[in-house]
Amino acid sequence: MSLGEAVGRYADLWRTPGVPRVMLPAMLARLPVAIEPLAIFLHISAETGSYTAGATALGVFSAALAVAWPLHGRLIDRRGLRVVLMTLAVLHSVALAVFVVAGRGPAWLLVASVAPVALTMAPIGSTVRAAWALILPPGPTLNTANALEAVLIEVFFVIGPALTGLLTGVFSALTTTLLAGGMLVVGSLLYGSAPAISTMRRQPDHTEAAPTEDTSHNRRPWRIPGVVAILVAAGGAAAAFAVLEVTVPATVSAHGDAAATGVALLSLPPAASVLGGLVWGARSHTRQPVNRYLGLLAVGFVCMVPLVFASSVAVLAVCLFLAGLPLAALSSEEFGLLGSLVPKTVINESFALAATMMAVGSAAGTLAAGAVLGWLGNTEARLLSPAAALIAFVAVLSMRATLSNVDSLASADGGR
Repeated sequence: MSLGEAVGRYADLWRTPGVPRVMLPAMLARLPVAIEPLAIFLHISAETGSYTAGATALGVFSAALAVAWPLHGRLIDRRGLRVVLMTLAVLHSVALAVFVVAGRGPAWLLVASVAPVALTMAPIGSTVRAAWALILPPGPTLNTANALEAVLIEVFFVIGPALTGLLTGVFSALTTTLLAGGMLVVGSLLYGSAPAISTMRRQPDHTEAAPTEDTSHNRRPWRIPGVVAILVAAGGAAAAFAVLEVTVPATVSAHGDAAATGVALLSLPPAASVLGGLVWGARSHTRQPVNRYLGLLAVGFVCMVPLVFASSVAVLAVCLFLAGLPLAALSSEEFGLLGSLVPKTVINESFALAATMMAVGSAAGTLAAGAVLGWLGNTEARLLSPAAALIAFVAVLSMRATLSNVDSLASADGGR
C-alpha cells in the first residue's frame, strides 16, 4: 500500500458524515484521563507532604474507576449515552468542588474525596469505540476508526504527563486538576450532544433470541461465549507492558545508568505503537478477525522474549521499540472483535469491562513485577512480560473456534 492510499483511508474516515462532530469533542474529553489522576497525585503529595498519601489517592482513583466504568457502560446501554454523559458532567463538577473544599480538612478526607471524582469520570474511550461500531458499517472504515482510536490512546498518554508537568509548573497542581476537569465536562457535553450520538440510544437487537427466562443472563457480556477470553487477553497484554514500567528502570540501573534513563526509554513502546497502529489502520485486511488478533498476540509474545535477555541499554531500547509496534493494532483488533461478538444492547458495558480489565491487568503486572524483583531479581521479573503475553495468547487460542464464528464481514476489504 502506498503512502497516498494510507492517507486516503484516514481522509475517507474524516469525511464520513458525523465522524468529525464525534471525534473532536471526544478527544477534548479523553485527554483529561491522562492528566487528572497525575495532577491529583501531585496536589495531594504537596498538600500532605507525603508521597504515600499521593500514591494512596492514586490507588483510590484507580479502584473507583474500575468499579464505575462498567456500571456507566451498563447505564448507557439502558438509558442512552447522551443523558448519562450530561448527568456525569454535572456530578463531576460537584465532585471537583468537594475535592477543593476537602483540601481544608484532614489528609484522610482529602484522599477520600478522590473517590467521587473518579466515580463521576465518564468512560469516554470505551463509548467512542462503541460509537464507531454503531455509526460505521463493518469493514475497512470501521477497522481504520478502531486503529485510529488505539493510536490516539497512545498519543494522549504520551502528551498527558508532559502537559501536566507544564500546567503544574505554570499554575499549580490543583489548578491543573480543575482545568482537566473542565476539559472533561465541556468535552463530554459537546460529545454527548453530537447528532450521531442519538443512534447510541438502546434499540431492540433483532439478532437476539426471543425473551426467555434466561435471556437476561445471556445479555450479560461475560456470559457470551468468547468474551471472557478477550477480557483475559486484554488484562494479560496490559500486564505485560505494566511489568516494563518496573523492570526497565531497574534494568538500566543494573547496567550502571540512571534510573531516569530507564523511565525515558518507556516512551519508546508508545511511540512505536503509534507508528504500528497508523500502518495497521491503513491496511486492507482479509483474514478473520480472530486470526488477526491471534497473530498480533503471537507477535507481541515474540517481541517480549528478547527483553528478558537484553545485554545493554542500547539493545533494550531496540527491544522496547519492537515490543511496542503491535500494541495499538492489538487494541484495535481487540475492540473490533469484541464489538462484533456482543449484542449492541450491551456494547458499552462490554467495552467498559475491557477497559477495566486493562486497568486491573496493569495494576497486577506492576505489583507482581515489584514483588518478583525484590524476591528473585531483575531477570526473573522481566520474565513476567512474555509470561503475561503468553497467557493472553492462550486465552484467545482456547476459544478460537467460537470466535471464528463471529460475523464480522472481514472480507469487506477484498480478497487476498
